[in-house]
Amino acid sequence: MDVGSRKSDEHVAYKVIVAATDGSPSAQNALRHAVTQAQAHNASLRVIYVVNAHISFRLGTYQQMALDILQEEGNRAVDEAVSMAKSSGVQDVSGVVLRGNPRQDIVAWSKEQDADLIVLGSHGYSRFGALMIGSVADYVVHSASCSVLLVR
Repeated sequence: MDVGSRKSDEHVAYKVIVAATDGSPSAQNALRHAVTQAQAHNASLRVIYVVNAHISFRLGTYQQMALDILQEEGNRAVDEAVSMAKSSGVQDVSGVVLRGNPRQDIVAWSKEQDADLIVLGSHGYSRFGALMIGSVADYVVHSASCSVLLVR
């Protein structure tokens, strides 16, 4: 059914919402939107942080140290997001930190979770500088099989 043919008494009800985070202010703002949607729809909330395994390949002998720092950053960002969601009253919330390609992994993991909505910030960052999260957001918007809420 396309949106134009939807009856006026029908409404969208999200069951599983995925919030992608990198700990940036934009991602934190997106998380607040995801929590609000989870509360409004009594939906499950899944938080994902993807350690960009490809960002550190040029660091040579420091690659593993960089990945470990990003992993710690991811753990902290996910823990804070889950804690914030729980303290806001979201009943079913969990998070995961993955290593790989953020663009592809956010889309693939969201599909595995049967997400109805992906929420992410339009721009983000990492401790190691800009990761071109805008390109991540663009990829997710154009590749996800569910709705995407892009938050400024």
